[in-house]
Amino acid sequence: MTPASPRAERPRLLLVGAGHVHLQLLRHRRRFGDAEVMLVDPGGFWHAGIAAGMLGGKHGASEGRLDPARLATRYGVTPIRGRLAGLDPEARQARLEDGRTLDFSLLSLNLGSSSRCPPPSSPGPRVWAIKPIPRLLAMRHSLEREFARGLAPRIVVVGGGASGVEIACQLRELARRSGAQAEILLVTRDERLLEGAPAGAVRWLMRHLARQEVRVRFGVNVSGHAPGGLTFTAADHAWGEDSLQWLAADHVVHAAGLAPPEGLERLGLPLIPERGLAVEETLQSPGSPDVFAAGDCAALMHRVLPKLILHDLQQAAVLADNLAARLAGKPLTPYVPRRVAVTILDLGGQGLAIRGRRWWGGRLALAWKRRLDRGVFDRGLFDRG
Repeated sequence: MTPASPRAERPRLLLVGAGHVHLQLLRHRRRFGDAEVMLVDPGGFWHAGIAAGMLGGKHGASEGRLDPARLATRYGVTPIRGRLAGLDPEARQARLEDGRTLDFSLLSLNLGSSSRCPPPSSPGPRVWAIKPIPRLLAMRHSLEREFARGLAPRIVVVGGGASGVEIACQLRELARRSGAQAEILLVTRDERLLEGAPAGAVRWLMRHLARQEVRVRFGVNVSGHAPGGLTFTAADHAWGEDSLQWLAADHVVHAAGLAPPEGLERLGLPLIPERGLAVEETLQSPGSPDVFAAGDCAALMHRVLPKLILHDLQQAAVLADNLAARLAGKPLTPYVPRRVAVTILDLGGQGLAIRGRRWWGGRLALAWKRRLDRGVFDRGLFDRG
């Protein structure tokens, strides 16, 4: 990449999206000198680390939530409320959904991720995705109303990864806090939970789920929704006219991994299918050295990373370095992710921490997670005052 400075006049750094990376970046405003810095965000922000606890009732709706516009103003960044609709990288213009256009010298995209699911059926079960986070809050309120009416809903959680396991446990916690009953079934197309996790951790988790009365069913490939439940094919019987089966459910929660946000194909930037915007090690879009992307919407071209807040925080530091370097016409720094990251699942009253081949479960693991989550706020980044 050429280190040439983007423009001779006062440059404008346009930050589109208010995810963890960009909110961290606001603290580095002074590093961008006399550049005009603007933040485009669609609304409120929830800290993803406590989203599961919010569903289970441990955290209130206001905890971990902030107004990006207020935070931007605090650091001398101009806030703009809006959503990105299109992009012209060559003309260096971003177009918002309301028709406004914004010129930029440097552009950074931090657009988050989505949780996709088959369309609902009418009549049929209530269908929920786990992203954006406000959908979890809406699901919690809906279930609390049913619990208050004495109902015992049948809930199917789709996805055997970390998100699906957390959601299933938090739904049990929510029912317990409400003094209610619920049938909770966790289904996955795989033959085990937490693919890639140590076998001992998975055995511990299966025992924990059994104690929480969360049933697990493997080899279930959900294909859609139907009146009174969902449709699926079984791994051992996935073809033929009679392959489609039915499973009863009042609510279906889709938590089978995160996907890139919708609409990325409209931006005219290189994509990696099913992963997001292609970026080089410097977090620049290939062929567009003045366009950067980070967080869940970005995909490193030569490495696949899990979508973890830890990687977002690391990318924020490198992105700040590289945006400042690009403005100054200096060489850029490659982003080198940690080889081993810690994942901690919030399972209600228990936690499960995994780091490489090491793992430990119990209350101490959960306490560690909550301490790490508080640490994000204690840095001053999420000061809502």
